[in-house]
Amino acid sequence: MADHHIREAAESLLSSTNPHYRTFSHSQSLNLVSDDLVAGHRPQGKMSTVRRFFCLFVTFDILFTSLMWLICVMMRGETLEQIFTREIIHYNIKTSLFDIVLVAVIRFTFLLLFYAILYINNWSIIALSTGGTCAFLIAKVFVFDWPNASQPVYQVFLILTSFTISWGEAWFLDFRVLPQELQAKQIIEAIAQHSASERQPLLSPGRAASAERGESTVNWFSPVDTPEGTPAPPRLYQSPILTHDQIEEYIHLAEESMQSAWRTINLPNWRLEKRGQQRGDVVESRQTEQFGKVYRFTGMVDCPAKFLYEEFKDNITKLPEWNPTILKSELIKEVAPNIDLSYQVTAGGGRGIISPRDFVILRRLAALTREGRETAAEPYCYISSGVSVEVPGYPPHRGMVRGHNKVGCWCLKPKKIQTAGGKIEETTVFQWLMCCDLKGKIPQFVLDAAFATVMLEYIVHVRKFAADCRAKGMF
Repeated sequence: MADHHIREAAESLLSSTNPHYRTFSHSQSLNLVSDDLVAGHRPQGKMSTVRRFFCLFVTFDILFTSLMWLICVMMRGETLEQIFTREIIHYNIKTSLFDIVLVAVIRFTFLLLFYAILYINNWSIIALSTGGTCAFLIAKVFVFDWPNASQPVYQVFLILTSFTISWGEAWFLDFRVLPQELQAKQIIEAIAQHSASERQPLLSPGRAASAERGESTVNWFSPVDTPEGTPAPPRLYQSPILTHDQIEEYIHLAEESMQSAWRTINLPNWRLEKRGQQRGDVVESRQTEQFGKVYRFTGMVDCPAKFLYEEFKDNITKLPEWNPTILKSELIKEVAPNIDLSYQVTAGGGRGIISPRDFVILRRLAALTREGRETAAEPYCYISSGVSVEVPGYPPHRGMVRGHNKVGCWCLKPKKIQTAGGKIEETTVFQWLMCCDLKGKIPQFVLDAAFATVMLEYIVHVRKFAADCRAKGMF
């Protein structure tokens, strides 16, 4: 696919007026897909959900029209044999309404033939069926023998019903089925192309130069406004007062979540999802009994692991300064040493498509040995784990969508490397475990492509932050 086609697919997503795009965050924001994409997607070449609904609507048309016709003729008090003889055998356009049922049968046959069996993506057949139905019904009104009609109210209602349903079918196909399938096809092609080549530009030509200077394309999945462009919301909640039992429960949950994250991130038999083009970056996944499908990123960052760990630990409120996907990051309360509750708001963007999301995260930070035990000596790695919890006084805000993280962590492993000049420097093996319940009917292949791309792109922000800190002599 050419570059401009990818840009058109991305811009089609960003210019969509549907506000129901879903986002995810564990110190980041991820825009995946809307319900329109799910409805328009054809899994393994099968019929899309929205087209299947259209076929059901067409079937409802013939059944409802037939039922209305039966009601009209049965109210004359005749037997079925008399009705059959008068309405069908001795059909007369001036006295019989069976022709309206025949028109519904013709609509049913043509629409299912072309849109269900032949699976065409053109409005011409629906235009022909609706136009023909309307022309016939208008002519029917002029020639029907209304003065001698036995039940004029029901007969008028039958004609109006056929007229309305035919137009409803045309509207639904033209404004729902075809646009949603086209949008789904464009987005999926763009995702597939981007998965095949990360360097494929998704930005407009006017921004191509800035992209070449290292700007992340993460905004395709999570278009965000800058903190200057989108004022941060005021503090929504007050710091909670926790009881002794609540504190003990949070401590237990924090320890449990850290151990779960440590066990999960060190599981064997990971399956490759996607490779990056820098520093051997790789995204893998595997199924777990406890959490379902989890994702793991591994890459390198040129800074000491302890420095990066202390930045995550001590400067959580400064995340929006270098992470453009976070609009607000607050420390709710320090529960215990190296255990705290944080509140984050992801930035809205995409010209209003994505509304802000908020998250309440219980963090556990520690230096661990190779066996996963906390240590004060030289550690094997530093870990910052996070899990969603409920906090008294922090209910979901009316204007926000509350996210939920099952398990996740950043695992920072110190590593000594020798530079070209023979100098020994410390770098960091950066691993990121992610697992989230998005609570939506999103195809798994879309999740795989989206998570993998966002994880590979998110490391760009971390590396840029580390490079800025190195330039300032902070380590």
